[in-house]
Amino acid sequence: MAKTGSPLGRMGKRPAFKLKLGDRVQRALIAIAIYASVLVLVLSAVMPERYSLEAGDVAPVDIPATKDIVDTVATEKLKDQARSSVNTTYTRDHTIPVDIRNSIERFFDKVVDIREEEELSLQEKLDKLKKESRILLEDADLGTALSVDNVQLDALRQDVLDVTDQIMSGGVTPDALERTRREAEDFFSKQQVDQQVRQLGYSIADRVIKPNMLPSIEETNKDIEAAVSKVEPVIIRKGQNIVNRGDAVTRSQIELLNASGILKQGIIDYRLLAGYSMLILMLGILIALYIKNFHPRIYYNRSHLMLIGTVVVLILFISLGANIISGYLAPVAAVSMLITMLLDAKVGFMVNVPVAMLVALIADGSLTVLFLCIIGGLVGSLITMVSYQRRDLIASGLLVGGSNALVIICMGLITGSEVLPVIRESLWGILNGGFAAIFTIGTLPAWENLFGIITPLKLLELSNPNQPLLKTLLMEAPGTYHHSVIVGNLAEHAAQKIGANSLLARAGAYYHDIGKIKRPYFFTENQIAMDNPHEKITPSLSTLIITSHVKDGVEMAKQHKIPEVIIDIIKQHHGDSVVSYFYHKAKQGENSDKVTMDSFRYEGPRPQTKEAAIVMLADSVEAAVRSMQDHSPGKIEGMIRKILKEKLESEQLDESDLTLRDLDIIADAFLDILGGIFHQRVEYPDLEQEMKGGKKK
Repeated sequence: MAKTGSPLGRMGKRPAFKLKLGDRVQRALIAIAIYASVLVLVLSAVMPERYSLEAGDVAPVDIPATKDIVDTVATEKLKDQARSSVNTTYTRDHTIPVDIRNSIERFFDKVVDIREEEELSLQEKLDKLKKESRILLEDADLGTALSVDNVQLDALRQDVLDVTDQIMSGGVTPDALERTRREAEDFFSKQQVDQQVRQLGYSIADRVIKPNMLPSIEETNKDIEAAVSKVEPVIIRKGQNIVNRGDAVTRSQIELLNASGILKQGIIDYRLLAGYSMLILMLGILIALYIKNFHPRIYYNRSHLMLIGTVVVLILFISLGANIISGYLAPVAAVSMLITMLLDAKVGFMVNVPVAMLVALIADGSLTVLFLCIIGGLVGSLITMVSYQRRDLIASGLLVGGSNALVIICMGLITGSEVLPVIRESLWGILNGGFAAIFTIGTLPAWENLFGIITPLKLLELSNPNQPLLKTLLMEAPGTYHHSVIVGNLAEHAAQKIGANSLLARAGAYYHDIGKIKRPYFFTENQIAMDNPHEKITPSLSTLIITSHVKDGVEMAKQHKIPEVIIDIIKQHHGDSVVSYFYHKAKQGENSDKVTMDSFRYEGPRPQTKEAAIVMLADSVEAAVRSMQDHSPGKIEGMIRKILKEKLESEQLDESDLTLRDLDIIADAFLDILGGIFHQRVEYPDLEQEMKGGKKK
């Protein structure tokens, strides 16, 4: 038989999943419901409690900041201090000292010129000087300028030039005018001249001196901006009290409370709301894409999606309550354990990761909780995927608890925490594992019944010989019971070899012929020391009786609440194959030309899964090999491969996921079991004859 991994479908492709519009709407509604539930649960934990307070009210409790917030009032005060601490930047105007010097020179030149006009009286000279002078002086000072002799006037000219040059060279700012006046006054007070002359010199200097250091608004603003940019904002850290209990709330504290989203009359923290909404949406999309691409059968099954969503929402709800005591108590490992048991280990662990992230956020973003949930979930998934007994789930809970404790201790060592508190906290991790196991065991039957899912534990219970249907089968149709047990062994071994669900194959094989309980003696394996009733009825009636055991089996399974996956195997274990014995018998009888093959077919459907196909093959092979006279290994193998080839060529396996390589492995697996059952036995000597012969001697 050729070894290839190609599926056995007619076109060489796996069956495609198609969604009707109604299915899409339902799936969208399921997704929205799950998303909304998760969002509400997470927001209820992370959104702060809100208070109704106004300025002047007394705080009923200590109100801490829910996040790092900037104290804008305190920060603005620091910025104002920085602005006021910046000195004004000045730029020197070099033209002003030159203008001042020119003004002084022109004044004294004008005085000299007017003094030489002898035709003018003193009053006329005074009026003319007052009119033509650009330096505004009192009449007394102008009179002094006109009356002093030339020597004093020249000396005064030089003194005024010297003192103004000295003052202007140092730079004069608008704020320094008063200082410069005092300097000029002090200079002239020390001169050995008449009081009127000293006053005239001071008056001229006082009038001409003006700022030559002008403020630069642009440069000053740059300095202010630089100073303000260096101011560190005053931050109230998350957990730091904004208001202490019993204190009167100030207006600035009201602003801080509003910024934290704590006030009922204030704005909602839309940034926080938007952030969590988008994060949860992104995690949900990633999970959906993973399941769609790698587990399409789960993705296109609404019941399975509802199961995943319900488990996630329930565990998040429990985690909220557990977080009140300790974040380490959140039983997130139950997510991976339940989904592994009910659906698939890979899906269980994948879903566990985002749930762990959300629980860590609920626990104030604790890295320890994040690692604990992820690692604990992985351990739970790995152990649960090979758990076939309820005691295995208890063991997995203990292992999860141990891994949780180890994670807490490791993170404590990394962060440098004290040893004794870390050890005490690790006890919460151990309790977490036990809680996860108890929750998984306790709720497993409910999940199975609500969502019609069968678990390894359920399959083991169904395979127990004390099950009512199996006991009835043993009592009413012992030959069929024995046949079913052998078919179960064949199916289980073959399923293990190709990676199918071996427990499902075995349980399905045990129940595949329960319909024969209704008319057991019409089947060869139960006809011990009795006539064959088919010899007295027509082939068509015999076919009707034979094929009806499938329908009868389905009805009996439903009455006894056997899971749907087992019922599917009962329906499909003959596919739509032909009851060839009675078909050929009918063709040899009267009216053979009216005999059609379709009248001698089972109703089907053909096997839809690997497990159903394996049960079909095991059923046919066991019956065929049992009827053989020669049970040598070669003959058995030849019969096995002949049966498998016939099923393949009659297209009974086209709708299953079996490949040609799988069929080759299945043939070898069947040979392993049947070779052991029909092995060559050593012929025992006849002891009675030997004893008789001994006596004769």
